[in-house]
Amino acid sequence: MRVRDFWRAACFAVCLVFAPATAVLGQARAEDGEPGIDPDLAAAVARDEASMDEAPLKPPSISAPLRQVVGTSAARFIPDISFILDAGFGWSFGGQPLARGGHAIDRNGFALQGLEMAVGGIVDPYFRYDMNFDFAHLHLEEAFVTTLSLPINMQVRAGYMNVPFGRQNPQHLHTWNFVNPPLSHTRFMGDEHFSGLGAELSFLIPLPWHLTVGGQMLDTHPATAFRSRSFGTVDRTGSGVLDGLEDFVYTARAENFFELGDDWSLQWGLSGAWGQSPYVPDNRADLYGTDLYLKWRPISRGRDALAVALTLEYVFRTTQVPSDLVLDHGGFAQIDVQWTRRWMAGVRADYADVLSGTSPDPSRIWGREWRTGASLTFLPTHFSKVRVQYDVGHRDGPGLSHAAFLQLEVGVGEHMAHRF
Repeated sequence: MRVRDFWRAACFAVCLVFAPATAVLGQARAEDGEPGIDPDLAAAVARDEASMDEAPLKPPSISAPLRQVVGTSAARFIPDISFILDAGFGWSFGGQPLARGGHAIDRNGFALQGLEMAVGGIVDPYFRYDMNFDFAHLHLEEAFVTTLSLPINMQVRAGYMNVPFGRQNPQHLHTWNFVNPPLSHTRFMGDEHFSGLGAELSFLIPLPWHLTVGGQMLDTHPATAFRSRSFGTVDRTGSGVLDGLEDFVYTARAENFFELGDDWSLQWGLSGAWGQSPYVPDNRADLYGTDLYLKWRPISRGRDALAVALTLEYVFRTTQVPSDLVLDHGGFAQIDVQWTRRWMAGVRADYADVLSGTSPDPSRIWGREWRTGASLTFLPTHFSKVRVQYDVGHRDGPGLSHAAFLQLEVGVGEHMAHRF
């Protein structure tokens, strides 16, 4: 068919469709004696306008059975998904720079600290699934299943998890109030986290306050991405294979939460971890810690009220090394103040040192080091942050080290609430 014939046919079809309507409209205008529309249509429009004036328009309701089906489908097939980007610029000068960890800005210039995808949701009345993947470093952060309905206040988690040791290690990058983690975290936990593949059993003890006790058993094969600054992997044992229960890493934690009033709350935790020494085959390393988090927030003043939080954490480690036993310790104190919904400031002091013994690897067990830092954070919304930070520190060697940072964080999508 030629183009001209095609357009003729199309115009003819349009005329066939609209000609009857045009005739009806022309007849209505002729009967009224003046231009207008169909009287019945005009009356219907008037009734609609009157009803809209009397009551606002409401969407049609969904029946209860249909609502249940829609809710179940959404919960089952559409998990919460979010992407969170952390990027920054850092500059160090002066003395020997301090190690800051995998998510921190360790070199001068720009850095992509993290691009985390978080996926989570309730599978059914019995299980919840959570997964976090870091595209900036191309590795899994966490992926585990949590039970929801076990008896006697019991809960089980299984999968790849950050160890609930202290307060800092379980936290993801976007929950930090500083650009970098404390020195004790990098020294005792890991470059990013102390984490591994395993299972966890915990109980909520019925007491006048909230007490949760639990323990973990973690696989230490390198193939399962076991990450730790304190414990060795299976290939460092005498046999080089996992052939006994002593080759696993075991962790335990007791966490107490006290409501001290309408405006005060306190969390106090005790942690422990036991595993293989990374320096001597079939020898041991032990890790112990305590942490405290005290928060004051006068909720009666509204969401723009002042909030002040104090965090204290201390870690002690024993490590068997060739012909010696090394004891080292460290910790930090941090104060965060949020005086409006959009502005927050913090100060932190870190310290770590060897108590006794000779370090077999100064790159992993350093001597004395300390650092102080201050941060200022602007929060335009819940989904973005802009942070500046300045640090002064010292490690064995001449002079003080200085570092300045600028960080931007943005997040999109649904993201689960974080722990207190």
